[in-house]
Amino acid sequence: MKSLSYNHEDDRCYGAVGMAIGMVIFDGEEYLDSVNIDAETDELVSLSSSFYFAGSPSFSAKAVWTRMLNNFNLMTAMVISNALCRTIVHEKMPVRYEIKQQLHDIIAAEAFETCSLEKDELERLFDKNYNYLFHVFNHHAVQDIAHSMAQQLKQSRSMSRTEVLEQLRALSLI
Repeated sequence: MKSLSYNHEDDRCYGAVGMAIGMVIFDGEEYLDSVNIDAETDELVSLSSSFYFAGSPSFSAKAVWTRMLNNFNLMTAMVISNALCRTIVHEKMPVRYEIKQQLHDIIAAEAFETCSLEKDELERLFDKNYNYLFHVFNHHAVQDIAHSMAQQLKQSRSMSRTEVLEQLRALSLI
């Protein structure tokens, strides 16, 4: 079974680029702080402190739940986008069942812990997000954007929020 761990520097670049694309596609760019391929694996994409919303007694339970679900959806987009960008865009390979299953298992564990989602809710959310992102990363224009950003990221080693959004601005034209 292929691991989801990074195999080399290019793999890290495409994984980070995929996560950034996922954040933008899912309208989470406000939480994007920076991208750094020299950072620890779980810190390649740095998120703003507002992403780590802990809630407040002054917010309604519905507002807190909506925010938690939105953040979970963004995290799901990042995890799936990381793997799809590395596999489809960089390796130019189809996504193997084992990879999809590993993604599902990672997201399922988080769904139950973070949001207490029921199995059927998780399945719907995972399938919807996976299928949408699968089509996104199979789009030639998205692949061109990903290649360009990965090349720049490899050269510069890190990119600020502004630089990332500038690179991904073309996504809004697709």
